[in-house]
Amino acid sequence: MKKILLIGLSVLFLGILFLMLGTGRETPGDFSIGGGSFIDDVRITQKKGGATLWTLTASKARFTGDENRAELQDISMKLEKNGVVLHAEKGIYNLSDRSFTTDSIVKADAKNYTITADSVDYELSSGKIRTDGRITVEGKGFRVEGKGMKADSAQRVEILHDVKATFNK
Repeated sequence: MKKILLIGLSVLFLGILFLMLGTGRETPGDFSIGGGSFIDDVRITQKKGGATLWTLTASKARFTGDENRAELQDISMKLEKNGVVLHAEKGIYNLSDRSFTTDSIVKADAKNYTITADSVDYELSSGKIRTDGRITVEGKGFRVEGKGMKADSAQRVEILHDVKATFNK
């Protein structure tokens, strides 16, 4: 009888302990990352109608006080529509407005040209790109340099100041 009572109390105690501590898995909720957290080998893909628009990869994403901003390292972003691949050492991805900003050198490689810029502000949802820094566009037989640039999703590019163009035969 004592043995059965001891087993019954043990089961009751363990049951109460599990209810009090819980694992948190049984309650749905938003995923939250606190300040100082980081994720290795990040891949963010934006799709529309089942087709991939762009894919951003980074070796590390560090989340600071603001959970909507991730500081990225060793970044590569492939824009599927035009086959451009952006590379940057570091940058910030804003999860709430889906924008990417970097103040490090950005290199964009495409089939027929390469763009190098001091910094980039890229609004991923609209496809608008802007920089106030130095920019160089090089391709087969041409080189264009200047300061400041804006571009849209239709690939209309405007270099804003101090434009110098060189064309070779």
